[in-house]
Amino acid sequence: MRRRNLLKALPGAGLAISTLSRSARAQQRIVRIVVPYAPGGQTDAMARLLAVPMDQILGCRVLVDNRPGAAALIATRLVQAAPPDGDTLLFHNSGFVALPMLSKAATYDPVKDFTAVAMIGNGPNFLMVNDSVPAHTMPEFLAWARSQTEAIECANSGINSGGHISAMLLEKLAKIRLLNVPYKGSAEVTRALLSGDVKMQVSVTTDSLNPYIKSGKIRLLGVATTKRTSLAPDVPTIGEFVPGYSIDGWFGMLAPAHTPLDRRETMAAALKKALEEPLIKQRFAELFMEIIYRGPIAFEKDIADSAVYFKKIVDELQLTPM
Repeated sequence: MRRRNLLKALPGAGLAISTLSRSARAQQRIVRIVVPYAPGGQTDAMARLLAVPMDQILGCRVLVDNRPGAAALIATRLVQAAPPDGDTLLFHNSGFVALPMLSKAATYDPVKDFTAVAMIGNGPNFLMVNDSVPAHTMPEFLAWARSQTEAIECANSGINSGGHISAMLLEKLAKIRLLNVPYKGSAEVTRALLSGDVKMQVSVTTDSLNPYIKSGKIRLLGVATTKRTSLAPDVPTIGEFVPGYSIDGWFGMLAPAHTPLDRRETMAAALKKALEEPLIKQRFAELFMEIIYRGPIAFEKDIADSAVYFKKIVDELQLTPM
């Protein structure tokens, strides 16, 4: 019997084969979440947590691709040059908006060269110190820092990173002296902070740091956000003691420019559903990450607002691209 006649003879056979064909194509499709940092940090941990449910929700493979280096530019350029089909996403933080204001190598325009998929939340920066620092409160830290004859070693995960900018603003407004020490990633920062090679950092927490925060080996003295965070309600804002100080930011998914809105909405819907899972909520809280979902249109405005926000900070610090 010819194949055409066989299909006619089997009720629903054509539909079944068509469904199987679509399913096979979906299984072959790969969505890549590009992370601009090395494995082990907070950004990487969140991306991997989200990739698992997204894989099931989208019905295709969702992979995390770590591309660290060059102050996140390696990953950013990779996604910028990717086809605008929604299959290559950049998982980044609001520092992505500030970098072109600070680095001549960052030739991208965060508004024109990328398009919004979804904001997934806010990971606040904390002022954290090694337990060798004789301070348990923000006032004690400021008094100690101002008494030092040498600049205080302060770690960051790269020049012009969010942690670096946060520390520079603190140095200026608090009238203290910091020696900013850049590392390649959060794992190196953790080792340096624990060993005492550096005394402090102003950054997000990480899975590797959290046990030492709980034990008191690393102390959280202040949070950089405008208001206290529900993730650590007993930790005051730095701005309560350093007037004018605040660094608010976000984590989110971006796609290359010209990625169609319907493709971005599909990805955003998958992210929203993933963020609603109890295990994701629990793990994000453990990472000191506040879940805040905003879809493509709303997030697009947030990115533009961030550009204005960081321009004010760059001007405050009188920074010029290097």
